[in-house]
Amino acid sequence: MTTKVGKLLSAVGTTRSSHCDGPLAGSWLWFLFAAALLPRLILVVIYFNYPIALDDMYQYDMLARSLASGHGYRWYAAADVEQLRPYLSRFIDMSTLTFPSEGLLTTFRAPGYPVLLAGLYLLVPWTSRFGFARLVQVVLSALLAPLVAVLAGKLRMGRKEAPGAGLVLAFYPIMLFYPLGLASEDLFIPLLLIAILSILKAAQSTARWPSLLAGGVLGLAVLTRSILAPFVMLAALWLWRWGKARQRGALMLLLGALCLCLPWAIRNTIIMKHPTFVETSLGYNLFVGYHPQGNGGFIHEVAVIPLSILDDAERDRWCIQSAIDYIRANPKEALLRVARRAAYFMGVEERELSYFYGAGFWGHVPQPWLILIYLALTTPWVFVVVFSIWGLHESPYPPAVWLIVALAIGYALPHLFVLAEPRFHLALVPILSPFAMWGWARRRGMINVLTVLGKSRSDMAALVALGISLALWVWGFAMNWSKLVALMGPDGHRLYLPY
Repeated sequence: MTTKVGKLLSAVGTTRSSHCDGPLAGSWLWFLFAAALLPRLILVVIYFNYPIALDDMYQYDMLARSLASGHGYRWYAAADVEQLRPYLSRFIDMSTLTFPSEGLLTTFRAPGYPVLLAGLYLLVPWTSRFGFARLVQVVLSALLAPLVAVLAGKLRMGRKEAPGAGLVLAFYPIMLFYPLGLASEDLFIPLLLIAILSILKAAQSTARWPSLLAGGVLGLAVLTRSILAPFVMLAALWLWRWGKARQRGALMLLLGALCLCLPWAIRNTIIMKHPTFVETSLGYNLFVGYHPQGNGGFIHEVAVIPLSILDDAERDRWCIQSAIDYIRANPKEALLRVARRAAYFMGVEERELSYFYGAGFWGHVPQPWLILIYLALTTPWVFVVVFSIWGLHESPYPPAVWLIVALAIGYALPHLFVLAEPRFHLALVPILSPFAMWGWARRRGMINVLTVLGKSRSDMAALVALGISLALWVWGFAMNWSKLVALMGPDGHRLYLPY
């Protein structure tokens, strides 16, 4: 693995920028990789054999073990259910359900991340699979730092901004801890960043293969989280407008993504007996997002309700119909939830603190230190958003701004109509970080625009974006106020909040 990482860093180390004196030094990329790897490795050594704890993690592990064992894409085998019975019986009447010994064939989750785990499980000791999964995810997460520096070069930014953007990813707090869990973000975030790099490379070539490769990477990302699918179409349009290959490049990108996604979509269509894409979690997420007891975000008590329906097709139909019925009966509240999800998507990352501290993992922490921990977790996202808005305004490569707009429409916007949480914006952090460093280096210009009355149209657009972001943060903070007050109180470590 070290050899492969070395080849990758050596290859990307020659990335040039029109604002650089020369190529971005490979030594810088190695430094960024090492800086990101070290703290993650320390955490993995500490938690190497730590068990998994969340529903999603158990499900990914079940799917991966089933694949590795040759039983196909199945979950909730009889042995797994027996192990989880004390938990599942709290909200499901287990006496009425029957689980096959090899598990239930499923279309619910996208296959990308479970396939990665299954490949790993074939190579490592079964009892240590979580620890080795964490090691692989640490490498993937650490690679974000040098790849972000390469992205800065592709965006025609300077040699000062590129390493700075990499350092943002190296020490972004939540990114340090994500490799410890089994979460699709551990694969999806690197794939999305590589896809953006591939699209930018394809735009500079008249050959077919760069666009085909970019489409292939996008296809892998869609197979990991299908909500990215609308962005594939918009990325093709972007290549059509800005790429040297024009229509041919756009068609090759679409072909690359389609060739990877189509076989799994056909498999799911056969199982569901109606046209189906790479996963069937949309209905479930709509149910959670539009349940009468919900608020537009993820509510654990609501999320467990459909779990008693074992058949994917039946569950999907029931969940979608329930969401439609709610929207028809409560159109104003449904619209309010769309707006509220914008606040959730843009919200700061405090759920991890609420869960782990509230469950007593660290015992009691004095309030001043707890506030510092909270600020350390939440302020990096505010920094990235504020200065990336100005960095986009000042971008030396204007087509890249439209690519980010396409990403916002194709990836971020669909969450507002389905389900949103702060963790969903993490995929944008690596892509926005170069713009944030570019904006930080030009912060005097932003201050001038804030104070001068005469403003251009682009200045006004940046100010509107900043104002909307601030309003969403204030709204999100207000919605979380009672929980934060309780968390910061003397019994905050005994709240036992659901994740």
